Amino acid sequence: MSKKIFIQIILLILVFLVLIVVYQKYFKKELKKNTNIDKKESIEKKNNLINISYESIDKQGRKYIITAEAGNFNEEKPDLIYMTKVNAEIFLLDGSIIYINSLNAEYNNLNYDTKFYRSVKLNFLEHSITCNNLNIFFEENLIEAFDNLNYKNLNLIMLADKIEIDLLTKNSRIYNFDKGNVIIKSRDLNGNN
Repeated sequence: MSKKIFIQIILLILVFLVLIVVYQKYFKKELKKNTNIDKKESIEKKNNLINISYESIDKQGRKYIITAEAGNFNEEKPDLIYMTKVNAEIFLLDGSIIYINSLNAEYNNLNYDTKFYRSVKLNFLEHSITCNNLNIFFEENLIEAFDNLNYKNLNLIMLADKIEIDLLTKNSRIYNFDKGNVIIKSRDLNGNN
């Protein structure tokens, strides 16, 4: 075999190898990805109503567990899970636990932010909050409760429009939107008004 024919055969083999590698790397994976997406969407469409339980740990090391009797999602916003009959627990770094329950919630499964609404109750140590809306923003380390807010502890009852609680320091800021005073009532030793 002449040297010229040998070089041509080697070049032809290299061209075929390059074509095979390009096909395997780009075209075959793309087909595989598309079939997986189609399968996932069909499964989600069949199971649009599900029982839910998520457990996560944020950057600070707080553990967050949220469960719901039922939930669904919008295919246009797959990161958001819409839940009903919701219970949540936030395990803080000092070992204390914040308990939250509500009739509904919107949970973001990327950043764990959650918007609770309708008959929301928060319990933390001797503190109790009832309201219509409560939002948790983990990146801002913030809980905000508002709309028909009622706060109780062992010594007092407070009515306000909004309360913000820093999850790191546990400091609170209390607001009334109409610039009126926050209403605070003292409780007697038996916990009555």
